[in-house]
Amino acid sequence: MAAVSLGEILRRFRVHGAPGAPAAAGVPVDRTGEVEAELEPVFSALEDAQRHGVALVAAAERDAAGRRADAVEEGHRIVAEARMQQAAGRAEAASALLAQADGERARLVAAARMEADRIGRVTAARTPALVDDVVRRVLALGAALP
Repeated sequence: MAAVSLGEILRRFRVHGAPGAPAAAGVPVDRTGEVEAELEPVFSALEDAQRHGVALVAAAERDAAGRRADAVEEGHRIVAEARMQQAAGRAEAASALLAQADGERARLVAAARMEADRIGRVTAARTPALVDDVVRRVLALGAALP
């Protein structure tokens, strides 16, 4: 039951009239029931609003949980896609490095062939003179033997 103010108590006794000649005995009027009856529709509407608010909060929490789950799923998908792109990028980089290494190898092989050809030409040019020199020395040694 709600607390009653002093002013409300005094107003109850005011209804009976001013002092004077004796009158019939009476009971002060209790207006608390009237106030409760007057406020009942307001409190009922507030209860409906509160139930509606609770339902809205619950719906919002369900929606937030669904959105959070969707965001987590999207995050996993993005990470998986990034990992696939990373693997493709690594393969592409490795392919580029292999192509570069193949080019370098081909350049080195060509340079080695050119050097081998140069050595072959120098050898071919010098061999007859060297053979002649070796034969002359061997013959000179053979002539010097008794």
